[in-house]
Amino acid sequence: MPLPRFEKMPEEKKEQILEAAAREFADNGYEKAVMSRILERADISKGAVYYYFEDKADLIATVIRHYWMDFLDEPVANVDEITAGNFWEKLHALYLHPFDLIEVQPWMLGLSKAVWHLPEEIRTSGPLGKVFSDAIAWVGGFVRRGLELGVIRNDLPEDLLINLFMALDHVHDEWLSNHWEEMEKTEFEAFAKTYIDFTQQALEQPGSADSTRESGGMTS
Repeated sequence: MPLPRFEKMPEEKKEQILEAAAREFADNGYEKAVMSRILERADISKGAVYYYFEDKADLIATVIRHYWMDFLDEPVANVDEITAGNFWEKLHALYLHPFDLIEVQPWMLGLSKAVWHLPEEIRTSGPLGKVFSDAIAWVGGFVRRGLELGVIRNDLPEDLLINLFMALDHVHDEWLSNHWEEMEKTEFEAFAKTYIDFTQQALEQPGSADSTRESGGMTS
């Protein structure tokens, strides 16, 4: 995690540094990202970054954590507001939310690619490992909420359901990050609905009274 000097900086300056780093990782990936370019983008003096971060791994972990915390502050991420009636619509909204951000900040797509191509030891240990653990915990909370509401199948162990959900999401994210730029908006919207329908069919409680398949598909 960042050093105390970074936490004491004005929020505007912190945002400037983190966006500069995010853009550099997005453009060049983690391995080829260069601290000097980040400093230039952020308009800070050479070497100053090491007053704020232990190393490059610490910096990318801080970047990912920053945008993850921004996501958790969004109403769409509030698990407590999910009901049996809106669970699948909420999942659809959660799915679309990052792509709404990409339309405003296109470099977010490159950052996503950089994260999925990180060396395994960086993704699973140290400060970034903690960020990933927090994300997995949030996904676990989402799945458990579905189980509590009776909309997610309960004929498989809970930990297996969570791991299946995470694995499906991981494979999907990696594929889409490589094909996103090839898709027109209408193609993506159709793809998004098909993917969410597929996820619902895999996870939905068999014979659920709220099955949207029986009613002709998800309400949009």
